[in-house]
Amino acid sequence: MELKLFDFIEDTMKEYEIRKPTYSYAEGVIRSYFTSIVDNTDNSIIGVHTRIKSTDSLKEKLLRNKFYLHFKTPDEALDHLSDLIGITIECRFIRNETEIYQTLFRHFETASKGYCRSVENKDIYLNLHMSQPQLQRNGFTIFRIDGTYLFNGQKINFELQIKSLVHRFWSEIEHEVVYKNPDFVVYDRFMKNMLGAVRDNLDVVDHQLEIIYNEISNGSRNTQIGFNADGFKMMTAASINELVNQNMKSSMGFSTDFKKSSAILSQYIYIRDFMNGENNEVKMVDYLEHLNYLASQSIDFKSPLKLEQPFAASDPFCSILGAYWQNIMNVDFEWHVFFAMLFAIQPGDNAEDFTDFIHVVKLLLIQNGWYQDRFTSYGTKHAQEVRDFYETALANALVEVDTVEIIHEDHMIEVMNCFHRTIEKTESDYPTYTEFNKRKEDLEQALTHEIVQLFRH
Repeated sequence: MELKLFDFIEDTMKEYEIRKPTYSYAEGVIRSYFTSIVDNTDNSIIGVHTRIKSTDSLKEKLLRNKFYLHFKTPDEALDHLSDLIGITIECRFIRNETEIYQTLFRHFETASKGYCRSVENKDIYLNLHMSQPQLQRNGFTIFRIDGTYLFNGQKINFELQIKSLVHRFWSEIEHEVVYKNPDFVVYDRFMKNMLGAVRDNLDVVDHQLEIIYNEISNGSRNTQIGFNADGFKMMTAASINELVNQNMKSSMGFSTDFKKSSAILSQYIYIRDFMNGENNEVKMVDYLEHLNYLASQSIDFKSPLKLEQPFAASDPFCSILGAYWQNIMNVDFEWHVFFAMLFAIQPGDNAEDFTDFIHVVKLLLIQNGWYQDRFTSYGTKHAQEVRDFYETALANALVEVDTVEIIHEDHMIEVMNCFHRTIEKTESDYPTYTEFNKRKEDLEQALTHEIVQLFRH
């Protein structure tokens, strides 16, 4: 003999089957309505999904929430079931959830008993006075809104949720991994901490995906027929990186992370051969064909690199950095691979390529046009002395860092900004050469310390 509560459950399920055609009709109306009001032009909406509660899920909820104790008849139980019909508006990113929620207020007006009525369909109501997002039992938040649909005077409840891709993915994880696995109860505290960490990581993934999406979108909007500068540099960097990986794997059995070094080589090529040039689109195609040719050749990463003549420069920055690279290129493998690629992709004289690259690095870090106007109040002779002093200090700081990362674009930008701030602060704090000269040792140490710290991980 079964408990009485099971009689109540069975009677409720029979009533549910009788009402199911009505629920199916209501589901269609609700889906069509919300699809129409969230149809937008910014592509934040991925889709609108609906479902009617399954018989197994309904039985489980009736038992779990003890409906058999709270309601006398199956009709009352079904009328108080808030998520009999479920609708989910799925969007791309977490920030879109709030945006979509806020747009609902433009389509609903205040009605009675706390509910707001749809402007477009008078039979659809939402409780927009509920605090959002709501805190769930698992400690996480969700945009969950109670709604009703009036069909021939009968009130049919539905639940509206707004979820981003990662939050929808999280719901699936939680449902399939946690709720359907009773063994997890044994490890409850540990698993909660682990699942919390997974959820936090998904929020980070959401941010990263949005950055990628925006970059792709911007790239699509900026696409032109033929090549532009950014497209050429990106393709060149990718080709150089592939050349390194291909040759290192074939000759040495392993590869190295050369992506950032490829990017600066690509920037160098553009500055040297294409900046302010004519017929660049034709020349770019020729250059990419040259890289394709190199893909069929072998690049030697084991033999020492040689310059046809020793490097010499008249300015302190290039002289110090050039001497450092000459000494290190056959000692440090990362520098060796870098200069091997520089000489391979720039056919001709290695010494010339070496010299050109140093001058490009100086151009990127110091920007000669800007720098020649510094310290003019000190007088011509002293102004040049101070400029040479700071060039020397900058080069020595980079040598002290002693890593190939000094030519990676992200670090070069940081070094450039640091150098510019130092120069501008020196001019502001020491308006005369005499004042500067008294503190120049301290100023050199401060610049060196700040640059070195940029590379401390």
